[in-house]
Amino acid sequence: RQLDAGLVRADDPPLVRLGRERALPLQDAAKRAFDVCGALLGLVVFAPLLLWCFFRIRATSPGPALFFQDRVGRDGRIFRMVKFRTMRADADPEAVAPTGHGDPRVTAYGRWLRATSIDELPQLWNVLRGEMSLVGPRPEMPFIVAGYDEWQRRRLCVKPGITGLWQILGRKALPMHRNLQYDFYYIRNRSLALD
Repeated sequence: RQLDAGLVRADDPPLVRLGRERALPLQDAAKRAFDVCGALLGLVVFAPLLLWCFFRIRATSPGPALFFQDRVGRDGRIFRMVKFRTMRADADPEAVAPTGHGDPRVTAYGRWLRATSIDELPQLWNVLRGEMSLVGPRPEMPFIVAGYDEWQRRRLCVKPGITGLWQILGRKALPMHRNLQYDFYYIRNRSLALD
């Protein structure tokens, strides 16, 4: 609910609006250049690690090394996100992601990939394709976005990222409402310096 002096009330506590809704002129172009250069550099630097992970997954678990899944991108557009496969090949691809250490769907090597976030590195390809950014809110599966309230859909006004504020500051230990606060802070204060 909008209040005087730029305050917004969510339940009881007033929250101060920080930053801006829209990007500054040329900011999107600069961010895209940053993303392309960073993704190309990342693919070159991490190529030996990516190849090693690819063959290690194939050697330790039956099934493909790469995992493709529909995710929701900027303005609600659906795209195919790529990751290293960390779960058994027969795991339901549309199920909620594992949250605990002992999830039986996750392979032994997949646990290490998830703990180090190396499973996310193939998304550098999604960045090159323009579907993702290096930094931004993490993309969600369509069935999760379908349940968003209108205020949560504001996460879709920017490209999703390989990483973001809540991944760096709190990882998955934070409750979802705290994660959204970090996403909204990033959206309103986004800049190359923040990236």
